[in-house]
Amino acid sequence: VKTFFESTQMSPSKLMLSYVVFVVLSVCQVEVEDGAESIQLPFSTSKNLPEDSKVEWLDNYRKVHVYMNGSDQPEEQHQVYKDRTKVNEDLLRTGDLSLTLKQPREADSGGYRCLVWRKETLIRKKIVVLKVKGLFVHSLFVCVCFCLCAC
Repeated sequence: VKTFFESTQMSPSKLMLSYVVFVVLSVCQVEVEDGAESIQLPFSTSKNLPEDSKVEWLDNYRKVHVYMNGSDQPEEQHQVYKDRTKVNEDLLRTGDLSLTLKQPREADSGGYRCLVWRKETLIRKKIVVLKVKGLFVHSLFVCVCFCLCAC
């Protein structure tokens, strides 16, 4: 019977050196009412990230916000999010990579990913699920309750 190392023809030291990249993954959910001024998608990580890091916030298939080379990159942002997003100043130094989404709408509900890259390597990842509660459903519920109670 061969051991794993014998069957792969790799020494334990070479195998250990092959897998040194760690990605921190966390998921959270935030909720807000439709019509709110803004909502923060939180992401707090270690301070003093490398200055050459690239921070990308994405929804399921679009770029929501991109920060690279010390500044925001609005030309990479999808039109739906134009003038609606903001990240903190000095985010790489503070480790606060949170995204503020202004004027959230029901259509904004869903999963958001924050990816932090250093060169071609993913060094951090966070998933935030946003739920924007529509005013129509809330108003309908109040109306039905009022009608039932008033009878």
